[in-house]
Amino acid sequence: MRLFVAIRPSPAVRDVLLDAEAALRRQGRGTFTRPENLHLTLAFLGEAESAAPAQAALEAACTGGAVSLTVGGLGHFDDIWWAGVRENARLEALALGVQDALRQAGYPVERRPWRPHITLVRRWRGPEPRLTVPDTTMWVDRVSLMRSDRVEGKLVYTEVSAFRL
Repeated sequence: MRLFVAIRPSPAVRDVLLDAEAALRRQGRGTFTRPENLHLTLAFLGEAESAAPAQAALEAACTGGAVSLTVGGLGHFDDIWWAGVRENARLEALALGVQDALRQAGYPVERRPWRPHITLVRRWRGPEPRLTVPDTTMWVDRVSLMRSDRVEGKLVYTEVSAFRL
């Protein structure tokens, strides 16, 4: 199974992200993230035989209480456009702690700098979008271990388990 660790958006943040996607659709085309797949990745684990080691690592790493997360702005990596996540030391500490715990559990988590974002569209075709994603804040009180599958040509993300902060 293909696993990753993510924060799922609150309804208010999800609505802002869907509004941003709608604005992008009016300006160009691409492969848009399905509403149920919107998320902020904390760590990508890749292929795994079992979720049990990741679950144990996350149980130990997800401590310290809820943290705020503010989505806002628009950016891109090549042809991928995303909503930004404002700098937040506690959120970054959570992500880096999760990554470290997963590495210690034997997962090959990348060591490149964590650049928090929520992907809105891949394979963008169109002019540079004119769009500002307004700042919207939510409280994060859980982290999800997610599974990624391709079903009938569509990417489907399923929560394997959730961990309270």
